[in-house]
Amino acid sequence: MLCARNEKLIFGALTTSGKMACLCASPDLTASQGYLQYRFGRPGRVELEYPAERAGSQRMFYYAHYARYQNEWASVRFKNKEYNYRIYYSYDGESGRPTTTYGLSVYLGEGDKGTGFPLRRNTVIGALQALADILPCDSEDALADCP
Repeated sequence: MLCARNEKLIFGALTTSGKMACLCASPDLTASQGYLQYRFGRPGRVELEYPAERAGSQRMFYYAHYARYQNEWASVRFKNKEYNYRIYYSYDGESGRPTTTYGLSVYLGEGDKGTGFPLRRNTVIGALQALADILPCDSEDALADCP
């Protein structure tokens, strides 16, 4: 993965093209201390690390979660310049055969036009839900149960 040895891997997975999408954190990550960073690329060749400044970084990410019987959705979103990034997990147990999907979406501004990168389910390590009490709620996600 793309996390350093002294960091904690919160979530990581491979895209279908073999690149990694990871959320790496300091071991002491809470809502008020430590840091969280998104990294994308290959070991030794990180293409994107966000944010560059680690202090207070957990306030630059947003968490969304929705659950009901046989369905669950969780996502972490951040904005880098004019682009929004969303890593997500989806479970649907109602459609006959249960399906679990992981993905990364990159889209411009507030629009729906963007690129989706499926994440290979058998490579997933960690869970986005680990960030539920750490990141601010994503009020821009219609499925989020924000207070």
